[in-house]
Parts: sequence; structure tokens; C-alpha cells
Amino acid sequence: MAWRKLGRIFYSKGQRKFTASHASCPQAVHREGNIFRIWFAPRDARNRSYCAWLDIDIANLTKILRLGEQPALAPGGLSAFDEQGAMFSWFVAHAGESRIYYTGWNIGDTVPFRNAIGVAAASRDGDGFVRAAPGPVLDRSPWDPHFVGNPCVLVAAGAWHLWYLSGTAWTPGGDTAPARASYNIRHALSPDGLRWTPDPEPAIDFAHPGELAIARPSVRFAEGLFRMHYSWRGDGYGYRVGYAESSDGAHWRRADDEAGPEPAGEGWDSQMVAYPQVFEHDGQTYMLYCGNGFSAAGFGLAVLEN
Repeated sequence: MAWRKLGRIFYSKGQRKFTASHASCPQAVHREGNIFRIWFAPRDARNRSYCAWLDIDIANLTKILRLGEQPALAPGGLSAFDEQGAMFSWFVAHAGESRIYYTGWNIGDTVPFRNAIGVAAASRDGDGFVRAAPGPVLDRSPWDPHFVGNPCVLVAAGAWHLWYLSGTAWTPGGDTAPARASYNIRHALSPDGLRWTPDPEPAIDFAHPGELAIARPSVRFAEGLFRMHYSWRGDGYGYRVGYAESSDGAHWRRADDEAGPEPAGEGWDSQMVAYPQVFEHDGQTYMLYCGNGFSAAGFGLAVLEN
């Protein structure tokens, strides 16, 4: 696939109290005409993640039309699974209801963090989102012994599908370096988007030499085929885009050579191309993606060249 980069759209630089840094996991949701709402995860000065949004005109990327004055969802209360961060991951609208699926963060002790997956629904007054439950909808389990996060949710082929990041191991750190996590992507099914049953085997597992992390699944479904973009990295190389296809959502064929744009020679996306999301509009296929520093450099847009 040949992608043409259209440039960086946004990076957090203190525009709001909750946008002190980073702009992770962007997702485009169509509003009207050429107007899209981009959901993303910024951080505040305490390094806590939020669920936030901004509006753009995809035909004119030179300015942000609107940046939300308040986050749609903020970190949770004392001892909550999302006390240190409510990191946006996926927006889904179904049967008249809008939901945000997100990664809840807790700071660790012997390891840097522990993650779980939460969900919030649009409030009845239309002002923000309200947690569907005080606890996570997916957490550590016999199948996911370390942590889970980065949910992508679709209602497709007659079922609720969830693809998510699953921690596979922690490697001890040194005197100055923290422990390092490895993770792949798993799949789960649900009758309602709240009660999830994971598959027994990973959906996307390690395949490249030195590969240690596969993150942020982004799945589309059309004409009986699931298409997933994700990011993967390993020892000595940063995130780049991966691609896979599946007929059932559970069993996938990796085809990373057909994936997406490569890191640039210099600039904001020279070290990594991370956390992609692919969408169609007006006969074109676009990809949102993050740049250096795990989105510290913000996110940009690329278009598929036919």
C-alpha cells in the first residue's frame, strides 16, 4: 500500500489543562460533510491521560475548528482502576447509544503500571460521558495475567467484537531503567459490549525478529472481511504500522508489508509511526497516526494513493 503523508494535524502544548502533552490513539468520527471529530488521549501536567476531542475539516487541515473545552472523561477517584489515567481508545455508536472504550491506568510498584479496560456512555443531557460501571469491563484473568488495554470495539457480523492489547510478560529493569512489558493482541466476544469472553489464543502474535510489543488494534469490517491496522515494535526499532486480515475476527493473516507509511527521514514522525486508525471518506482511504515519543509529537494524517 502506498500512503502519502498530509502532515501533522495536532500536538498537545498546553492548549487546555488536560493537553499538557501527548495525543495518543486518534480516531476519526464523521460529523457532516468534510467535518470529522477526532477523539484522542492527551495528558495533563501530572502525566494522567484523558478522553478528549477536536473537530477538523478534512479538506482544510491548516487549522483546528474546535478543541473541546473540557475532557469527555477524566481520571477516576481514589483507588479506582483508572485513578492515574482514563486513556481514550475507541468510540462506538450503536442502537442510538454512544460509548467510549478506554484504558484505565494505575501506577505500579515493581512494574511501572497496571492497565484495565473501561467503558463510558454519553450522558442523557449530552454533556460528557458517564462510566457504565465503577470498575473495568475487562481486567487481568487466567487468559490475560498481566494487564489489558487499547480496546477496539465493533458490532459486526451479528456480534460485539473486542480486540485489545494483552500483556504477555515483564522483563526486569536495571538500576536506572524500569521493567519492560511485552504485549500482543487478543480478541473477545460479547452479547452487549459489557460482558466479554476472550478467545483462548492470541489474535495477532509475535512474528518478527526481536518483536516485543503489538498495540492499538484498529479494525474495519466490510463485505465479510475484517481488516486490522496496528503498530508493532521491538528491540532496536520503534513503532511502525502493521496490517492483517480475517474472515471471523479471531484468526488473522499478518501482512505487514502491505501496511502503511514508514517513519520519515527527519521530523516529528522520524522515530516511529504509531497507533494508526484507518477510515474512508468521499472515495478516499485515510490513516490517522501518531509520531515520535509515543505520541508526544502529536498525530497526523496520510491518504492511500490508488
